[in-house]
Amino acid sequence: MATGQQLSGYMFEPESVPDADEEVLEEREQRLNQDVSQWCSCGNCRTVPTEEENVCCLEIPKVIRRLHQLPEPPSCMVNHPGLEPVCLNVFSLQNVFNLYRANYGPIRLRGIEHRYRYLAYRSFVSWCWGFLARRVRVVLPACVVLRIRQEFPDEEGRYVGFRPALN
Repeated sequence: MATGQQLSGYMFEPESVPDADEEVLEEREQRLNQDVSQWCSCGNCRTVPTEEENVCCLEIPKVIRRLHQLPEPPSCMVNHPGLEPVCLNVFSLQNVFNLYRANYGPIRLRGIEHRYRYLAYRSFVSWCWGFLARRVRVVLPACVVLRIRQEFPDEEGRYVGFRPALN
C-alpha cells in the first residue's frame, strides 16, 4: 500500500444496485390503493388486507411453471385440475396431517377448518416450490388463498395472512 492511503471499511465492496425484488415490492406496496384489475391478470383475485399478499398467480414464476406443465394451461391457478386433489381434498389433507405430525409433532390449531386451511397452504407451497427450509416462507397468490378460505372458512373471519419468518 502506498504511503498516505488509508483503508476504510467496505472500501472493496461493490456499490449497491437496486434489486429487481425491491422494485416488485414497491409496486406491490401500492396495490391496496389500486383497483384489483390493475394488478390481477387471472381475473380471480380480490384485494386482501396486506400489501404483500396482493399478488396474482400469474406473477409468481413457480406457480406459472406449474400452470405450464399442462398442454393447455388454465388462465388461473384456481382452475388447475391439480389444485383440488392436492390442496382441497380433505382425505389428502388428512394424509398430509399424518406426515406433518410424524415429522414435526403435534399441531395446535383452533378447529378442523383452521387445520385444513393450514395444511392446504402447506400443500400448495410444497406442490409449487418443493421443499423449503424451516424459516423460508413465500407469499401465496391471492386467488389461491381466497379459494382455500372459501373451502375451509373461519366462521368468525379470523385469518392470519402472511407472516414473514422470524429469525
